[in-house]
Amino acid sequence: MRRYWDSSALVDALEDSRVEALASEQEQFTRSHTLAEVFSTITGGRLGYKYHPEDAAALIGELTASMNFVELDPKEVQAALDVAHKRRVRGGQVHDLLHATAAKKAGVEVLLTDNITDFTNLADDLKIAPP
Repeated sequence: MRRYWDSSALVDALEDSRVEALASEQEQFTRSHTLAEVFSTITGGRLGYKYHPEDAAALIGELTASMNFVELDPKEVQAALDVAHKRRVRGGQVHDLLHATAAKKAGVEVLLTDNITDFTNLADDLKIAPP
């Protein structure tokens, strides 16, 4: 199954071997910015623990080694920002909008996230599910 992984789903994969196995299947997608989001999350301590930056970088590299990366060019980002007002996107939700835009570009069947409600009105034609 073709899946797009947001940062919360990849953090789950670092903590749950079942989710990690899904992440290593073929046809898994994310964007390079997601790596920075995961690094920030697991080294920042908001989860009640912190990885050492060197360990975090290594774990993220191993987890995403077989993933496909879909990137948005400046025109695609601008197009997403141009419709943001229609979708009532504000503040940090722009990152969710760009994840949804990248997932659509990748032609995935599902976008995986722990933050399902964050994607309300952002991905009408995508299935949003927890990993």
